[in-house]
Amino acid sequence: MLDLHAPVERHGEPYPWAVAHSVIPAATCRLLREQMPPPDALHPAERTGAGDKTYRMAVLPLIHRGAAEPGLAEVGEAWHRLVAHFQGDAYRDWVARTIGVDVSDTTFDIGLFVFQGGDRISSHTDKPGKRATHVLYLNDDWAHEHGGLFEVRGGPDLSDDPYATVVPGGGRSVLFARSERSWHAVAPVSAHAPHFRMTCQVEMWNPS
Repeated sequence: MLDLHAPVERHGEPYPWAVAHSVIPAATCRLLREQMPPPDALHPAERTGAGDKTYRMAVLPLIHRGAAEPGLAEVGEAWHRLVAHFQGDAYRDWVARTIGVDVSDTTFDIGLFVFQGGDRISSHTDKPGKRATHVLYLNDDWAHEHGGLFEVRGGPDLSDDPYATVVPGGGRSVLFARSERSWHAVAPVSAHAPHFRMTCQVEMWNPS
């Protein structure tokens, strides 16, 4: 289900982050797409003003702080196996090796995040209680001109060029450690993108 020996590109600036390739193999990604609800059946989520982060997307929570959410009943058996793998010791060890952050005692949020034309997330660092995040891109094909790039940023100002970008498809995933410097964003998805931008996100939180 997970290939924890897949190639990884590690980076130390401007904070610890990595691009991992084919942690979920392509055939498994296709199976996961087949066993998820239609993207337009997910729950809209939007914040346009207040707070330090604005966003628009659709979500389906599967796990919240280690416990199953109702959305887990809406996905197929492959998703249940994936969720179990994410919460296992082997995956936690892989996170620690990849970005140097111990997540052995963390509790997980796991969910589906789907973006269509115009959807995006502003630059932010995540909440202090989060220790690390892994975003896995489920699209086989995604081009730079389709937008929706993951942006590694040096601060909150979106008028500044990003430090680095990652095209959200083709087996890629992004893993990063949360800190006061971990600025990141999702660029707007193009109105002409041929597919929804589909992701699985694993968030690792300090125990309460």
